[in-house]
Amino acid sequence: MITRAKATESNDVRNCVTRGEGGPVPKRPLQHQIGARAESAVRSLWLELGHAVDEIREDYGEDLLIQTSLNGRVDPCRIWVQVKGTKKDCSQSAKSLPSLSLRADQILRWSRSADLVVIVLWDVGNDCGWYMIPRGKYDDARLQEAERGKLKLEFDRTNSFDRRAVEHLAWRARIDHANRSLKKALFSIEEARDEDPQPLDYLEFHGAVAASLVVDFGVDIGAFTPSGDMTSQFRRELLAAAELQDEGTDIQVINRALLTSLVKLSWENCAENGLPSTLLVELTDVIREVVFGEILSGDEIGT
Repeated sequence: MITRAKATESNDVRNCVTRGEGGPVPKRPLQHQIGARAESAVRSLWLELGHAVDEIREDYGEDLLIQTSLNGRVDPCRIWVQVKGTKKDCSQSAKSLPSLSLRADQILRWSRSADLVVIVLWDVGNDCGWYMIPRGKYDDARLQEAERGKLKLEFDRTNSFDRRAVEHLAWRARIDHANRSLKKALFSIEEARDEDPQPLDYLEFHGAVAASLVVDFGVDIGAFTPSGDMTSQFRRELLAAAELQDEGTDIQVINRALLTSLVKLSWENCAENGLPSTLLVELTDVIREVVFGEILSGDEIGT
């Protein structure tokens, strides 16, 4: 038999369970659930391919920080990822994908970021997604004029976000960082050469930086082994490219063969990424001097 006091106590317990102490039981909005599912799916793809992923606690527009790696070595570059989940069925290829409306100043910050920024749209119902890179979508002048106004960012169905895209983006960030670092070193060298007297220690330091960047990148793309030997793959590509060159001096033939083989090698080994001109030219020069330096001594350089 339950007394009145006990009945009241029982009702209090029941109310705490149904309403929670101090008010209603908090509910989790559907959009939060969709966002969490989308973020988990995107994070898993990066993790599956060996990259480290950190969740961003302070929300400044990015959800994930990706620390990429290659052959067990952590890269000196990072990728910021914003994930947008949707419950909308995006499986029909004839229909356009949902677009994002974002503040212009946020897009401007991403466009100016030294790190690669990627936005992923994830269809939680069909477990698939697409990505976009905000850099270059709008010129800085328009973004500055819009200030806090909003602009649209649209997704292209050809840019599916899957394992292949993860590797493509990792290589893109890797290449961008190497190219930017190399440009900085080369600029420092040119600046020092204009001084009188020339700071020899400074020139030597930045010359070594540039050389190490080029050599390390040559190893990354599979042109050389870590011990400095030419890989069998690159040797085959180089010989095949050389056979196609039927005119010019020895150095012209070698330069064109090197350029052709390096472009092909990077496409095959860097997840279908090309090489920026600075990296390509410097890599060509280093390989030519190291591999063919004695043979070509005394010849004029030309392409």
